[in-house]
This record gives sequence, C-alpha cells and structure tokens, in this order.
Amino acid sequence: MKKGRYFKDELRRLIMGYAIIPAVGFTLICTLVFLAVLLYGKKSGNESHNAFVAEELEKVLTGYEEKLDALSDSDLLFDRDSGAAGRMAVFEQFYRMSEQLGYKADLYVFDDEKRVLLSSRKDIPEYLSGREDIRWGLFGAMDGNPGETRVRLMEAWKGSEQDIALGMAVMRGDKKAGYLIFTINSSQFKPALDRSESQTIIADRFGWVYLSSSYNLVSSSSQVLKVLETAGRFLPYEKKMYLISVHPAYHNMFLIYSVTDIQNIVFSLGLSSALIITALVLMTIWVLISTKKVTERKTRDFYRLLHVMEKARNGNLDASIEIESENEFRIIADAYRETIASLKLQMENNRKMTELVAASQNKQLESQFNPHFLFNTLENIRYMCIIQPETAGKMVFSLSNLLRYSLDGSRTEVTLEEDLEHLENYLTILKYRFNRRFTYVIDVEAEALSCKIPRLVLQPMIENSVKYGFGNQENLRVELKAYIHEERLIMICRDDGIGMTPGVLSDIQALLEQEENNKRHSGLYNIHRRCRILYGRPYGVEIRSAEGLGTTLVVTLPAQREEL
Repeated sequence: MKKGRYFKDELRRLIMGYAIIPAVGFTLICTLVFLAVLLYGKKSGNESHNAFVAEELEKVLTGYEEKLDALSDSDLLFDRDSGAAGRMAVFEQFYRMSEQLGYKADLYVFDDEKRVLLSSRKDIPEYLSGREDIRWGLFGAMDGNPGETRVRLMEAWKGSEQDIALGMAVMRGDKKAGYLIFTINSSQFKPALDRSESQTIIADRFGWVYLSSSYNLVSSSSQVLKVLETAGRFLPYEKKMYLISVHPAYHNMFLIYSVTDIQNIVFSLGLSSALIITALVLMTIWVLISTKKVTERKTRDFYRLLHVMEKARNGNLDASIEIESENEFRIIADAYRETIASLKLQMENNRKMTELVAASQNKQLESQFNPHFLFNTLENIRYMCIIQPETAGKMVFSLSNLLRYSLDGSRTEVTLEEDLEHLENYLTILKYRFNRRFTYVIDVEAEALSCKIPRLVLQPMIENSVKYGFGNQENLRVELKAYIHEERLIMICRDDGIGMTPGVLSDIQALLEQEENNKRHSGLYNIHRRCRILYGRPYGVEIRSAEGLGTTLVVTLPAQREEL
C-alpha cells in the first residue's frame, strides 16, 4: 500500500497549501506585478518616444519635400538678371517655409553646370562639390530622375554631425535649368531626442547613423551594430538587457531605434525571485520536518483502518482491526466491523439465492418442450393406430422415451454420447412423420462423445431445421456434426432447406442477446440461454441462414469431459 498517496501526506500538503505557499505566492505575485507594471511603463514610454521621433522626422522630410517642389516653380531661382532683389525674394520664401516646419534647413541652388547660384551658407559642403567622378551621390540621383525629389543621408561615415539632403534637378521644358537642394543638419533633431532618457538612433535603411543620443550601439564607422538590427523586443548585449522599439519613417528610408536600459529592472526581478524562492524552500523544509512526526502520530489509527480496508478490497473480510485512541476513528472502526459482518451475511445469502435462481431458470428452460411437435406427433399416432398399429406403437414408445428424458430433472449436464442416444427417439418420430422426405446424417468425432453438454441441446437444433427448412419443398436433408477445436466443442447442424428471410433471421439473432424471451422462438433461445447460464460468454448459439441456401446452427461449448 502506497501511503504517500493518502491522508498523512495530504495533511502535510494541506498545511503548506493553505498557509505557507499562499503567503509566499501572494508576495511573489505582488512583486512580479510591480515589476511588470514598471517594465510596461518603460516599454510604453520607449514606444511613445520612438513614435514621436518617427513622426517628427516624417513631418519634416515630407514638409521639405513639398516646399522643395513648390520652390522649384519660382522663376527667380535661375534668373541671373534678377540681382540681389531676386536672391532676397528666394531666401525670404525659403525662410518662411523653415519657420512653418519648425526645423531649420540650408538652401543651395546650382545651375546646370553645378555652379553655385544661391547658398544660405558661405561654405559649400564637400558632398555638393559636383565632381563628375562621383555618380552615386546626390547629383547622380537627381540627374537620373529629373523633376523628382531625391533624398540622401550624406557622408555618414565621417561621423560628427550629418546632413539629410533633399534635391531636385529642375527642368524648364525639356532643358535642365539647374539644381535645387535643401539640407537638414542632425543638430536640428537633438531637442526631439533629448525629450526622453531612452537612447534614440536615427539611421537610414543601410544602417548609417544620422543622429544618436548615445553611441553604445553605434560602431566606430557610424553604423548601427548588427545586434541591434536583428534584435527583437529585447536585446541582451554586453551583460546588459535593453528594451528595443523600432519604427520606420519617410517611405521606409529611415529607421528610428529607441533603446532603454532595463538591466536594473531585470536585476531586481531576478533578485526578488531568488529571495522569494529561497524563502519558500527554507519554509518548505521546515514544515516538512516539523509536521512529519505530528502527522504520523495523528494518522496512525487512520492507516490501521486503511490497511484493513485494503485487505477487504482484495477479498479478505476476516482481518481484525484494533483502535486504541478514543476519538472518531474508534467510531469508524466499530461501524466498519458491523458493516463487514452484515456484508458477509448478505454475501452468503446472495450466493445461495443466485445458485437457486440459476438452477431454477435452467430447470425451467430444460422443461420447455415444443407443443406443436407434441400435437403433430399425437395426431400422426392417431392416424397410424388406424392404418399401421405397429408403427403407432413404435412412435408411442419413442415419444414416451423422449418425454421421460426431457422431464428427468436429476442432471443438468450429460455427455454428448448420451444426448445422441436420446436424439434417436426424436429422429425416429420424424422419420415416421415425413418418411422419405426427411433424411439426416450424423458425423461426430470419437473424442467429442465424452464431452459434457447441457441436456436436450441436440433435439432443438434438429427441430429448428425441420421448422424452417421444409417450407414448400418436398425433401429436407439435415447434417449434424460435432468436433473439438482449440479446447472448444463445436456442434453444427446444417440443412438444405428454404432458409430464413432476413427479417426472421434478424429477429432470432436479436432475441438471442436478450435476457428474457418474449417471442415464439423458444428452442434456440433456450439452448443459448442455458449455455450462458452454465458457461458464460463467449459460449452459446450462432445462426446463419439465407433464403434458398438453408440454415446453419453452430453451438460452441467448452470441451469439458466427464470425470471418471
């Protein structure tokens, strides 16, 4: 008996489950909730700031793209005759645009030979030198798509402050009039990045950094580290844990990374979990040690009761039980003893009643004799007394022997050989009744003759063939066969009669599975029911039949031989 599954350990677990674990668990949950709220706040702030920077960059670049397109239509841009007044008008229009957007930019106007016409700065950036050998820069992009705005992050590999340049090759008809370029220095976005303590990086889609509030995750060549580009929501890097938010901006040309150091939160979470788990382990050990002796002492009587009940479950109802304590277990033990005593008495009464019921039911099934056969036989004897008195006498003798055998209640089982001998009385009557119309063959293995079978099994098998076989046909042949196969006695009765309709066959097969017979097919049901009462499953009757192909009965019994 595995006591670990029962009351003693359940009692110990009860103490832990309803006292220690809830207290520690509640503390752990509260700690985790607090840390989760803190982490959610960090995450929410990180994402909010990331979205803000992305929106600002999107707003500025989109705004300057629109301003660039609007300013490119001005006739004063490339008019060399407009003089200082024309240049001043262009600058005034440009500065109004910058004030509307809130982010300052620089203006450059070049003629078609890349010579400077207008500039808001005295020094021209090197990337706007217009050297013919540089085809992949801003001028190359503008020349490749005249009339369209081209955007580039200029010379990011040089570090320090970077510029985003928006430029257009301006067309007048089919001729290139010159180039209009806006540049936005990274310093313009520093106030936006400084609004949060998160580290924010603005980079183009190739990883070149435009602006960063910290350079922990930026390489020496001003590129975003690969670990950041491939990171998910969280990034473990250099023994620290970072919370990452990424947002694209301006036609996915730029990516804004917001990085928050959550190492302190992770450390606090780990430390709190470790302390709580340690406290839980220590308290669990203490409870296990302190409660072991107490639970063993308090549950000793319980296990005595359990031990006796275990024996009773295995069939031993004679085991005694002694309870020393004066508590509820004493009452349970007394009630148990009284229950077992009553149960043993009831079991004995039930056993006797079952034997009586089974014997009575078997006797009742044995005694059932087909009245139609008896009436027909007596009617034939009446006619034979007039026509052939000698034959009538033989039929009376056979019928008398058959009735005497059927009414003999001294034995429930007989040998197959003995039942065959009394079957001859029945077959003799059938021969006198049907004369040449009825023929039969009996084929029984010698070793099967000594097997025990229920009395009057063979006669109903032949009777079933006669009942359902003749029909409208003239002759009927019945074959009775018996043999032993795999420690089972197989008895087969086969006829060449008209067979049964599917409906009749289905009714009989359904009847064989019922506990009571409420239909007129009594012969086969009696055989099947007696076999089940005496031997149980899977023994009994199996019937197979088809119209025009005859009927086959198979009775299967255990191959039990009569003891000498």
